[in-house]
Amino acid sequence: MISIKEISDKTFWHDSLREFEDANIYQTWNFASLAQNEKIVKHLAIYANQDLISLAQVRIRAVPILNRGIAYIFNGPLWQKKNRENNFEILSDIFNALRQKFVVNQKLLLRIKPYIFSDKIENIDFIKNIDFKRIAKVRQYKTLVLYLDKDLDEIRKSFDQKWRNGLNQSEKKGLEIIEGNDSELYKDFLLVYSQMIERKKFKEYVNPNRIGKMNEELNTENKLKIFIAYKDKLPIASIVGSAIGNTGIYLLGASNEIGMKNKGSYLLQWEMIKWLKQKGCQRYDLGGINLDDNPGVYHFKSGITDKEVVDMGTFESYNNKLSKRIVNFGEFFRR
Repeated sequence: MISIKEISDKTFWHDSLREFEDANIYQTWNFASLAQNEKIVKHLAIYANQDLISLAQVRIRAVPILNRGIAYIFNGPLWQKKNRENNFEILSDIFNALRQKFVVNQKLLLRIKPYIFSDKIENIDFIKNIDFKRIAKVRQYKTLVLYLDKDLDEIRKSFDQKWRNGLNQSEKKGLEIIEGNDSELYKDFLLVYSQMIERKKFKEYVNPNRIGKMNEELNTENKLKIFIAYKDKLPIASIVGSAIGNTGIYLLGASNEIGMKNKGSYLLQWEMIKWLKQKGCQRYDLGGINLDDNPGVYHFKSGITDKEVVDMGTFESYNNKLSKRIVNFGEFFRR
């Protein structure tokens, strides 16, 4: 029997994250509310009899009085338990339970973007049998993945020769690297980030100040890892990552003009890889790629690994046409 319990205990939530290989920063307690300013967030634990099989952080956006709108799960639900064979029957049961709660009982549109990638699971045909459809207009997340199952010498040798040359040069620049997870170090990241934005003048898709606020609320075990490169005591390059579950994630990075001249980003990526290896991560997600929109970043990251993967997409289910119209209307005006 599948049951869903709403969780109000933050400690229970973070303790339970340890049970899942696919645990990630996006499913930590305050990510949706602090990092992305969501107003209504539910934390759900899903059980098969008394066995915890899933965690899901659900964002709710509904029109008052009508109580129609969307329930959205981003990079979840978590379902890949450690030391257990995971199969699509379990995931199918989880999807069906969530559909029953939000689509059937609450008349909402349910949208799910699972944290599942093509290098792990190739066949997702099960989705066709549980009243969910892929949203074709939502671009799939594409990224580069570095596997961390080899020793560090072998990983370094696997880098593209030009990338290794950049790393070798950065190691001779006399840069000081400081790592940590506190708010003071994050301020140095924000300083370099602001200098980068001023130089590049590109559109921001994340709010680094909100990410910093979220990090302050995280428990010590799940806090972000911050690496800063200093030249003559001044911050010149920075990188922020996360290691929860079996995949490390590159979240944010920045470099000013001095950092670029000293190839600080090469050395910081190497420090991040060493830390993830020490943490026991099996994979390193380099934070997304888009060759058309950002070719420079693509070529930098592809020097670390050429293994491209995509997520399985975004899926939705609904019975209530009003909820669907409300969601479509809201998305139209956010374009």
